[in-house]
Amino acid sequence: MPFLQALRDTLAQLRAHHRRRLPFLTPAVERRRPRLAAEDYAARHTIEHTLDRKANLRRLSPLDPEAAERYAQLLTYELSGLREVVHALESTVGGRELQECLAEAREEIARLEIEVDWCAALRRRGGGAALH
Repeated sequence: MPFLQALRDTLAQLRAHHRRRLPFLTPAVERRRPRLAAEDYAARHTIEHTLDRKANLRRLSPLDPEAAERYAQLLTYELSGLREVVHALESTVGGRELQECLAEAREEIARLEIEVDWCAALRRRGGGAALH
């Protein structure tokens, strides 16, 4: 026991003498912090770009059949992904927060289905006048 305490004290002193912490002694989350920050920034940028693109396609859909087609494709991908998330969450155990999340996801699915139907109507009309 005294040997282990002496070893621990010696290691603590060695660490104290270094101005920089040794990388292998830092917790894993701290070592990954810069990469996580970069991934977070990239994800936010991608999401913002996608939302901007989606809004632009939504605006152009009544006038441009190609925009309506691309918007419908984007909505279909989003709807498919959201359905997969709901399916996965339904098989997990959770409390009230999980049920609220599932309810919100189902509302979003219903809203996306309305948008997909709207796009289908636009495509049938050839991207004519706005429907709503």
